[in-house]
Amino acid sequence: MTIVSTTLCYPTPTSPTQGVFVAQRLRAVHAQMPVKVVAPQPYFGIGPVGWPPGSLAPDMDPLAIPPVWRPRMWYLPRVAKTFDAWFYCRALLSGIRSAMGNERPSLIDAHFEWPDGVGAYLAAKALRVPFVLTLRGKLVSRSQVASMRWRMAAAIAGADAVISVSRALADLACELVGRQLDIRVIPNGVDGSVFAPRDRVAARAVLGLEADAKYVVSVGHMQELKGFARLVEIWPVVRQRGGDVRLILIGGSVQEPGYERRLRRRIAEMRLSDAVSVAGRQPPQRVAEYLNAADLFALWTRSEGWCNALTESLACGCPVVASAVGGNGEIVSQDSLGRLVPFDDRGGWVEAILAALKRPWDRDQIARRGSLRAWQQVGAECVDVFREVLNRRGGA
Repeated sequence: MTIVSTTLCYPTPTSPTQGVFVAQRLRAVHAQMPVKVVAPQPYFGIGPVGWPPGSLAPDMDPLAIPPVWRPRMWYLPRVAKTFDAWFYCRALLSGIRSAMGNERPSLIDAHFEWPDGVGAYLAAKALRVPFVLTLRGKLVSRSQVASMRWRMAAAIAGADAVISVSRALADLACELVGRQLDIRVIPNGVDGSVFAPRDRVAARAVLGLEADAKYVVSVGHMQELKGFARLVEIWPVVRQRGGDVRLILIGGSVQEPGYERRLRRRIAEMRLSDAVSVAGRQPPQRVAEYLNAADLFALWTRSEGWCNALTESLACGCPVVASAVGGNGEIVSQDSLGRLVPFDDRGGWVEAILAALKRPWDRDQIARRGSLRAWQQVGAECVDVFREVLNRRGGA
């Protein structure tokens, strides 16, 4: 029995932090049942494009845990986007042949809705094997496109099981399909060996940060969705009213290559270069240092499925201010963990940040709450779903 798990968003040697949350879950599943990963690489003529960034990774890494195959996926930049799922299906079938030979997988486990989920659904139908889809957040944006919306609805309705990382995302899927679905909500875990409380003075010393300044950290991809620019726009007011409050933005570029350049230019235009720093992409251990050094974590995101950066911040004992969208309310579920602010309430964001910086927080209690879900537990819950599907289909 072998599960084939598939997604575009998976670590590579050149981008080891992308999709690390998917890899952590699959490692936990692989400890209980065999998994092979097929992670297509978008490719157009002369080289890699889109996601993942950087040069093409090796076609396979059979010694990885779990082992990985990376077939090339034909990709047309900016045009014919409705064909992406079909191209994904072809790449996935090719990868399965490389990984499995003449055998069929016991089950296809897909992560993200478009094009991964729809493409995997088509492949599962072609192979006549069970299909499990994990909703991870693309449903929010892609459902605004009619040609993608009905295809995602078909994949969700046709899946043998659907897992969602948040209740909010599960409710959106039911709305999209037009009926109530039995969706298993399995939130992501957190790596407690990396994201855990540390001495704040020591963390600041390691990072070269001022001992007496107030620091707010935001972590996410360098894209409009995550709200770095929105924080920058309110920062003069935050500093005018809150004193020496500094903002550190952590994350790498993904699919908006001009975003970081525009962000840096805006910081310079607002004369905030001494108060706002762009730290770029950082390894998880370094992110944990920043979260321990920070007084507050801020996430002004437009939409979310389940924000790993929020749970990682809490696991380090750092309180949060986040936009009240998607699954954020399921993470920041108590006032003792942080504040939720309506997305479009600019004044409310200023007030929430200033209030959070003044409030005495119980960082040990925050860390205990943030570290409740280990990846081993997440893996076990997913294995339960897979076994239920295989038992129903007679494949266990």
